[in-house]
Amino acid sequence: MSEYNLPPIPQPGETGPQVCEIVRLYLAIMDDLAPQQTALLSEHVNTCPDCAATLQQLQQTTHLVASGLAQTTPSPRVDRAIMAALASSNMPVGASAQRSGARINPSRPAPIHRSRRPAWLVGSLATAAVLVVALFTALFMNGLSPVSTGRHTFSLPQSLSWSSYVLYHSETGTGKNGTRYNVYTYDNLGMHMMHVETVGGSLDVVAVADEKSGEVLGMDMKNHVAQWGADQWMVDDSAFDLEQLRHDLATNSAIYLNKDTFQGQPVYCIRLKNGLVLLLNMQYQPVNVLQGVTGPGTGKPMYQSLKLMPSSQVPGDMWNMSVPANFHMGTLPPKP
Repeated sequence: MSEYNLPPIPQPGETGPQVCEIVRLYLAIMDDLAPQQTALLSEHVNTCPDCAATLQQLQQTTHLVASGLAQTTPSPRVDRAIMAALASSNMPVGASAQRSGARINPSRPAPIHRSRRPAWLVGSLATAAVLVVALFTALFMNGLSPVSTGRHTFSLPQSLSWSSYVLYHSETGTGKNGTRYNVYTYDNLGMHMMHVETVGGSLDVVAVADEKSGEVLGMDMKNHVAQWGADQWMVDDSAFDLEQLRHDLATNSAIYLNKDTFQGQPVYCIRLKNGLVLLLNMQYQPVNVLQGVTGPGTGKPMYQSLKLMPSSQVPGDMWNMSVPANFHMGTLPPKP
């Protein structure tokens, strides 16, 4: 990447405004980066909501352009606005375009060659910002909305409901001492109850939560110890809050990316506001969640297994929050 004269990509753990500025420079040329560089960016994006939002906006813009903006010819006022922006940013204009007086058509971007890009394209964040502002300002000045492509906007069916299901998923984690453990979650989407079991080595802890009241009962199944307020043993299932997802899609806090294939089945890909990508099957049911998505075909599934089960197939005592008779109140072991 030496031809771009960019600073080195920040290492994991580095934080600060200057780190985010460098990361955002690289996000603009993500497709040209080596896998090691992409992995570094993914680590930062997964922990930085602002940079995740920037990547989301870049992908949304790319999707809109790829899906085709309305084929219109902008007025001379659009040309003048963009040329003025180019001039104010000291960006060189192609000599052939200057000689021929060729018109600049923002609805028909020039082809991008992956082998090399001119250094001025990505060497200055200020220049890139001027171009984006100029382009979208010009579109709106002429009554063109970049999201009004004339195609069907992605939305969830109004009749869609997950309330009759229990969402099951399993994942593997690594503790501070390197010990691996498994987490098995049963989320009753209708009752707003959760049953989470964490198992690893000599550890076996079950936590049952009533999401409405906020109460969480934790139980050490090996030592027969119970503890109220065991919130640390719960998991974050906010990605599967259907009403919140509807709201976020309606307000563009969540962005529909594209239709793809995951483990042999077609899926809808939706980038959530925290940067994770939710996968839904063609019946709009959860399939998995990807982390570290930086483009088509990238990302790692969070869950080893995920499925929706009818509530009738799950025993009712999974949501029992009574302390078992053979347990005594105490303190649960630390979470790995």
